[in-house]
Amino acid sequence: MKKKILLRAGASPFDVYKPSQVVRKKIIGNNTGNLLFAYSMTRTLLTEDTEVDFLADKFVIHDKITPEYINENYDYLVLPMANSFRKDFMPSLGKWTDLIEKLNIPVVVTGIGIQMPYEPDVTEKHVYDESAKRFITAVLNYSSSVGVRGTITESYLKHLGFTSNDINVIGCPSLETFGPNLPVREKKPLTKDSIVSVTGSVSNPVNFKEFVIRNREVLPNYYFIPQFVDDLKLMYYGIPLPITENSQTLYPHLITDDVFVNDKARFFINFPSIIEFNKSLDFNYGTRIHGAVGNILAGVPSFLFPTDARIRELAEYHNIPNMPAHLVDEKTDIFDIYEKTDFSQVNNGHEERFRHFVDFLNENGLPHIYQDKNRTVVPFDEKIKNIEFPGPVRPLTTLPEEEMFKRMADGLNMANKAYQKKNDDLTEENKELKAQIKSYKPIVKKYNWYERSSSVRIAASRVKHKIVK
Repeated sequence: MKKKILLRAGASPFDVYKPSQVVRKKIIGNNTGNLLFAYSMTRTLLTEDTEVDFLADKFVIHDKITPEYINENYDYLVLPMANSFRKDFMPSLGKWTDLIEKLNIPVVVTGIGIQMPYEPDVTEKHVYDESAKRFITAVLNYSSSVGVRGTITESYLKHLGFTSNDINVIGCPSLETFGPNLPVREKKPLTKDSIVSVTGSVSNPVNFKEFVIRNREVLPNYYFIPQFVDDLKLMYYGIPLPITENSQTLYPHLITDDVFVNDKARFFINFPSIIEFNKSLDFNYGTRIHGAVGNILAGVPSFLFPTDARIRELAEYHNIPNMPAHLVDEKTDIFDIYEKTDFSQVNNGHEERFRHFVDFLNENGLPHIYQDKNRTVVPFDEKIKNIEFPGPVRPLTTLPEEEMFKRMADGLNMANKAYQKKNDDLTEENKELKAQIKSYKPIVKKYNWYERSSSVRIAASRVKHKIVK
C-alpha cells in the first residue's frame, strides 16, 4: 500500500488555474514564492510508492479539517514554511499548533524562518515568541529536528531555549528542486540589448526604487516581475494598489504606469511558466528571494538585494551573490555589479547543501526520490509533462479595447463586493458594540445613581457638620 503524505500548500502543482481564480480564491496565498515550495517538495516526495495531497492554511484556520481525519488517512504531514515567525502569522501558526498537538503521525517542517530587520537582534522580545516556542515544541514531538532557513533563525530558536539537535539549517528546499546540480551558463557581457528581469515590492526602500528606475534607461529590454496578489489584481483587472505611503512612492500602482502601458510587466501563476520564461533572460536582479531562485534554477545570472534578515539568511546560506538593499545609492552601477560578480558562486557548496537536505529527510523518515540512487525516471516529471500551463499574465493594457473594458468592469464589480463585505462586517461589528453598550446601561445607571446618592450623602454630612459647629 502506498504511503500518503499531506503537504502544506495553497494549491496542487498539477492543477491549472486562471488568474481570476488565483485572485478570488487566494490559491497562491499572497505571494508567488509559495508556488516554488509546493513544486519542489512534491517533486522530491512523490515516488512510485507515495501519494501526495495538499492542505491550505485556510482549511486549518477555519477548522475544515480535523486531526482525527489526518491521523486516519495520512502517514506524514509535511509543512514547507517561509517567514512564519512574524506578528501577522501568529493566528495561523497557533491553529497549526493546535492541530499538530493532536496528531500521532510524523510531522516534518522545512525551511521555516523569522522576519526581522537586516541587522537582527535575536535576543529582543517579540510578540510571537511564545507562539514560535509552542509550535516548535509541538513539531519536535513528531520529528527528529526542524528544518530552518538559515543561521539567523537558528540563533533565534536557540535563544528561545532549543538546542542544536532540535534545529537543522537546510535553507529553502526550492533551491534543491532539481537535485545536486544547478545549471551554469557562460557569463556574457551585459549590454543595453540584454534581456533583464527585475523583482521588487512596494515596501522596498526608496533608494532601491530609484536605482530600478535609473536602470530602465540603461537596460531598456527589461521585465518587471511583481509577486504579490495585489499586483496581479492591478495587472489583470486594473484595480489600483491599496493606498499606502510605500505604494505611492516610485512604484507602479496604477494601470496607467509606463511598465504596464509599455507591456513591461509579467506575473506568474504557476512554476513551469516561470522556468520557461526565465530561459529567455540574460540577467535577473532585485529584492525578491524566489525571483532569484526561479532564475538560478533556469541558469540565469542572478543578483539579490536583501532588504531584511529573512532574505539575507537564505542568500548567505545558498551563496547567492548579493548586496544589502540599503547600501544602494546614486553611485551604484548595475553594469559594474554584473562585471565584478561571479554568478557561478551559487554552485559552490550546492552539492553538499543538497546532500545535507537529503540527510534531513532521511533522519525524519520521509520517503523521497533520492533514496533510489539508480533512478532514471522522476514520477513528478512524468505526471506534469503533459499538463498545459498558461504563460505569464500580461498587463490589462495589452488587450483589445472591448476585452480590456470587460475585465475592468469585472474588477470593479469584485472590488465593490469586497467593499460591501467590509462594510457589512463593520455594520455587524457596530451592532455587537451597540448590544454590549446596551447590556452595560443598567450597570452604568446603577453606578450613576450610587454616585449621585453618595454625593448627596456627602453634601448632607457637610451641611450637618457645619450646623452642629
